[in-house]
Order: sequence, then C-alpha cells, then structure tokens
Amino acid sequence: MLSFSRHASMQPLLEKARTAVTDEYSDQRELARLPTGVPGLDTVLCGGLLPRGVYIVQGGPGEGKTILANQFCYSRAAQGERSLYVTLLAETHHRLLRHLRHMEFMVEHQRSEAVSYESAFDTLRNQGLEGVLRFLMRNAKNRKASVIVVDGLFALEETTESERTFREFINDVAAFADMSGCTVLLLTNSDRNGGSPEFTMVDGWIELGSDEEGSRSYRYLKVRKFRGSGFVSGRHVAEISNEGFHVYPRLEAIHGHEPAVAMRDARVTSGVTGLDELLEGGLPYSSTTAVIGPSGVGKTTTGLGFICQSTPEEPGLIFGFYEDEGRLRRRAECLGLDLGTLLGSGIVELLHFPPTEALIDKLAEQLLDAIDRRGVQRLFLDGVDGFMQSTVSPQRLGRFFTALTSALRTRGVTTLFTSAIPEIIGGKSAITTASVSAIAENIILLRYAELDSTLHRTIGVIKMRESGFSPHLHELYLGRNGVAIGEQMRHTEGVVLGRARRRSSTDGQDA
Repeated sequence: MLSFSRHASMQPLLEKARTAVTDEYSDQRELARLPTGVPGLDTVLCGGLLPRGVYIVQGGPGEGKTILANQFCYSRAAQGERSLYVTLLAETHHRLLRHLRHMEFMVEHQRSEAVSYESAFDTLRNQGLEGVLRFLMRNAKNRKASVIVVDGLFALEETTESERTFREFINDVAAFADMSGCTVLLLTNSDRNGGSPEFTMVDGWIELGSDEEGSRSYRYLKVRKFRGSGFVSGRHVAEISNEGFHVYPRLEAIHGHEPAVAMRDARVTSGVTGLDELLEGGLPYSSTTAVIGPSGVGKTTTGLGFICQSTPEEPGLIFGFYEDEGRLRRRAECLGLDLGTLLGSGIVELLHFPPTEALIDKLAEQLLDAIDRRGVQRLFLDGVDGFMQSTVSPQRLGRFFTALTSALRTRGVTTLFTSAIPEIIGGKSAITTASVSAIAENIILLRYAELDSTLHRTIGVIKMRESGFSPHLHELYLGRNGVAIGEQMRHTEGVVLGRARRRSSTDGQDA
C-alpha cells in the first residue's frame, strides 16, 4: 500500500497543515479548553481536551466508548458546534441511535443536524487508508465540523501493511486536525500496549475499563497520556446511567490542598444539654467530631441534637446511610426535637443512601455538592462506616478521609459523624477504626456501664485538639426532653466487672 503522506496529491495539503498553526500558537501561552460534557472528566483533564488534538479512547466492548464520544459531540452541539461521527466496522447508525436515544444528553438534540453520522467502511474496503483520510477531510469540510469521531480504529489497523504505514496515517490525521481546526477522537477496542504506533503519535490516550472486587464489579477511567497539560493520574471510578457517562475523580487526588478557612475562636453548640460544659464551650468552629460507641448507645440521637441547632444563618445537612427520613423524624419527635419543621423549612436537608453498592467517590461528590449548593455550616454524617462499605480499595480510606476532612474544613463546615465499635459491655475501649480516628479532631466516646444489674449509658470526651476538656465520665440520658448529660459517674464499668471477676476466681479456688 502506498504511504499517502508521500502521495503527490496529498503532500501539499499535509505540508501546509504542518506549518499553518505555527504562527497562530506562537504567542499563546495557554490554549483554550474544550469541555467534554462528561461530568468529572474535565476535572481529570484539568479543564477539558485541547483543541486540534487527536485522542484515542480505548476500551473493550461495553466499556462506554460510544456513549462517551457521543456525549462529547452533543455537548459541543449545545455550544453551537458541529460534529462528524464516522463508523467503520461498527453497529449501524439506526441501531446506535436507538440505543442512545434515551440518554439525557441526546433528548434535546435528537432532531438536530449538529451531529452527522457517516459510514466509511466501503471507502476503507475500496480505497484504503488514503481514501479514509480523504473521506474525513471532505465530509468535515462539508459538515463544517469542529469535532470528528472515528469509531473502529482497529479496522484501520487491520488493513495496514506495516506499522510504519499506520504510523504515517495517524501522523497525517494529526496534521489534518491542525489544518482544519478539528478535534479528533479515535475509538478502539484494540488491546495493544503503549509502544504501539497509534499511541505514540496521538496527543492523548484515555482508557476505559472495568474490574471486580469480590463479587462486585465497577467501571473506571484512566488517562494514560495527555500532551500539553497535566492531568489527574490513576484510576477513577465511573458509571453509565440514563444521564450518560460519569467520572468520579478520586477525592484524595483533587482535594486536600485547599487553603484552610480562617480560624475562629467561636464555638458551635453541640445541642446536648451539659455537653458544651464538658467541651469547655462547645465544638470548635469548622472542626470534625467523631461520636463513637456500640449499637443503640445514642450516637444518632446525639447527632440529632447537634443538627437541630441549625438556623437559616447556619444551614444543616444530615448525610446518612442506615436510617431514612421517616425513622429520623419519629426518633427526633420522641426526643422532643423539632426536626420535621427544620426539614420542612429547608433549614436542614436530609440525604439518605443505603450502604449497598454505592461508589465512595460518588458519595463524596454528592456530599460536597449539597454543602456548596446550600452553604451548609452544620453537617451530621450518620454512619461514616457507610463510606467504608462503599470502597473497592480499603487501602485508600486513610487518604480519602483526610481529603474529605480537608474539604469540609475549607468550607467552614462543623462536622459531627458517628462510627460504631463492636463492644457492648466490657472489652477494651480501643477505637478500632484507625483511619477515622486519625482525622477526627475531637472524639466523644459513648458506652454502656453495668451497675447494680442495670445498664447505664455513659459519655466521655477522650480527645480534643486546640482545647481542654473534662476528663470525667458522665451518665447520658435520652428522653422526651432530648439528650442530656447527668452527674459524674462514681463507679466505672472496669471496677464493677473487676470485682465480679475476682469473686468468680475466689469461688473457683474454694471449690
């Protein structure tokens, strides 16, 4: 096959393309970006694709290449631009559009001519790579397209007589992109490595894939190459829904370096009678407090007392995993807390996510979006364990929670979150969730104590940064008047259980 970069009829155009943009770019320090219309992808790409670039989108069947490319095309259509979508060995256009028509990004533009679909399969079969390049040039000009998608790059690979020929084809496509001002996406399911000619010649390489963790599967996106710009490296979980393709950048990769909010000496009331005295004035502004204890001890109830202190000036948010709005309303009503009115007026918002197979970065995105949307100042995160159950990479948790805490602190949010420990009575008082305790600035421990054959709830502050606190254990009361702190406990659980163990040991010796 003749290398068409040497073909006499093509050479003048290609040489012109290689030099046409030199003067245009010589005075530009930074090129404008093309937003992709794919949520999260622009964040990973530090703003979007660079114009006039050639990008490979690689992934196996069903990984979302076609959806992502069409989403990009229709996003540009919303900006008044035109796209040319060229198929080779791919499904018919009728089938393609039938499968995509219910996607939200297509609904508004279904009858628009902004995206044109053409097949170049016969051209490839009869005229080879040179014919395909002419096809792209001719149709892009006729359609006045600023975006070109070639779906089925593997079909072009299979028709080349050598890697050099294919490398020259990619080079000529890049030259044409410069000349025409088009941005080109090449879609392929070829499972080749980064040393293959197509990957060395293009401006960017985006990989779509899926993986499994136990019985759970998940999608991901990874940028392997991106000339002219930095990008957020590593795997980022993704999903496909009726809204289209969505990328959720890893939280620790995009947060954690924000400037800290200006510190204030002001304290935030806890909403629990007597607890502010133990905290020497309340919770520090924009701090993170962990309320830790076994099941049923009063963690959620303590959090409700905190969130019910929200005001129009300090909006609140409940972000929970285990109890829906109806249950929380009933619980608050039994405690004399007017949560229903706060929810009805919009002072407090409640978001509930069952801890099934959610994506941890999606949860973080929804949490931060809700905070930014309403300017939330009080956050009650009920059941931080739900985040742990949502991750497919447990080794990330420490970095994830550090980044989340930083993002909340930067927004000036005072956060109270709950976390369960397994011990009901007895055992060590160790906080087993090291990744959480490491980033909790304040820790409040709730436990049960057995005294005189009766269970008592106890509360104690075991950690506070930047503040003193009372070291004593107090009894915790739950009732119609809400949550309250009682008198200091005079007998601790350890002493009582210790005496019981000693009696048992003595009885055994006597026997």
